[in-house]
Amino acid sequence: MSVLSVSMSTTPGFSKSPTSYIYLLTNLGVQGDIHCATTPTTSARQVHLIDSSLFKHLSTLSSKHPSFTISPGDLGENITTANIDLTSLSRDTLLHFGSGDGHAIVRITGLREPKKRLDEWPAGLLDRCVLKDKKGRVVGRKIGVMGMVVQEGYVQPGVEIYVEKPDKFKGLGNV
Repeated sequence: MSVLSVSMSTTPGFSKSPTSYIYLLTNLGVQGDIHCATTPTTSARQVHLIDSSLFKHLSTLSSKHPSFTISPGDLGENITTANIDLTSLSRDTLLHFGSGDGHAIVRITGLREPKKRLDEWPAGLLDRCVLKDKKGRVVGRKIGVMGMVVQEGYVQPGVEIYVEKPDKFKGLGNV
């Protein structure tokens, strides 16, 4: 389990640009990112994380859905991971980025709530990012997780991610 890519944007927009590193600020978010808070906050949406397995899922053509070519940062995520099923983790799971003194830690707060804007880029993408039952009701999301920064530090591609699960499993709701 590791970091594949990190991304940020200093201007409003949907996608973020990959960069060599990001710095996470406790209770604020990604330093320099347009969504970083200016005063400490309890916002559950400080950092957006997606596992790269979603890109493979979206690139697969099906009889019901078109395929999409997605790269790190395209879906607005700050951290793209490799080999970690983020959406199956418990709320309050801690993700440790590295293991040395001063490593960044993010607490998972919930599933990313996709907005209609996701369907504007490109059309049909939103439908590929939700799980529906046989009656067409949304029962899950595949668009990554959101988190809060609990310990500041640098995050860069290649850094190992260590998962610290809470004592009791708590399902992820939408945030």
